[in-house]
Amino acid sequence: MARQSREDLLTLRQMIEEGKVKPVVERTYSLAEAAEAVRHVGAHHARGKVVLSL
Repeated sequence: MARQSREDLLTLRQMIEEGKVKPVVERTYSLAEAAEAVRHVGAHHARGKVVLSL
């Protein structure tokens, strides 16, 4: 289990703000497709973030 510290979180925040860390969005689903998105994630097929757009 990883342990996090305030210093680690501040470093991560700085890296995100500088654009050094970016999330990988695998797929975007519309709100109408929310059930399909949940099935996709639940089946452990997601290789990145799954996003619902409103």
